[in-house]
Amino acid sequence: MTMVRVLALSLPLLCVALTGRSAQALDLSAYDPWETYNRAMFAFNNSVSSNALEPLRQAYASRLSNSTRAGIANVFANLREPWTAISSGLRADFSNAGASVGRFLINSTAGIGGWYDVAANRYGLTSQQDDLGLVLCHWGVGAGPYLVLPFLGPTNGRDFVGRTVTTMGTYSALGLQGYMTYRSSDGLVRYLEDGFIEPFVRDPQVDAYAVERGVYSRIRDAQCAGASTVGAPYGGDQQ
Repeated sequence: MTMVRVLALSLPLLCVALTGRSAQALDLSAYDPWETYNRAMFAFNNSVSSNALEPLRQAYASRLSNSTRAGIANVFANLREPWTAISSGLRADFSNAGASVGRFLINSTAGIGGWYDVAANRYGLTSQQDDLGLVLCHWGVGAGPYLVLPFLGPTNGRDFVGRTVTTMGTYSALGLQGYMTYRSSDGLVRYLEDGFIEPFVRDPQVDAYAVERGVYSRIRDAQCAGASTVGAPYGGDQQ
């Protein structure tokens, strides 16, 4: 999950931290033995985001129509469905796995490569995004240390393992050039869609690093709790 995706999912919680009740009111704790490195990488990611990517995001938002942006986002969401199906299957959540397979087949064909979400709009077929980090959680693996990755943002030891396996599988399927094109494009589109959330962490009185760490950790805790019970609501992030 990129930084902006974390913040987008947790805007209500983040707003509480930035409106006078103080971030201290939130549980921002996490196992963070590499905090010095993580803070440096957090600063690097924010610098890249603010100085290089933000102008691109503004141009993307202003020059493309909402329907075009939605279509682009749908294409990449559709490409993540196979990993959702695999992950849900490994958790024995065959209902969500089947829904994800159905969505991928329908949207890849009738939806023109996923540009249109025909599965949901015409057939009411939806799935909850899943990932291998939640699979590991389901089978009792602890979160491990908090970690900030260059360009990719926050993760933890368990999710890093899940992300690595996903990377290897996608690389095996697409090859080096295909994987690099897909991964960079997918990450960029996610940022371009969610980058508007970032200004909420620019208040100098707020420890933005601690807020992001705490919000990410609480979100993954909640998703992990849901993933531990088949059929409970959850949402993955590490694909």
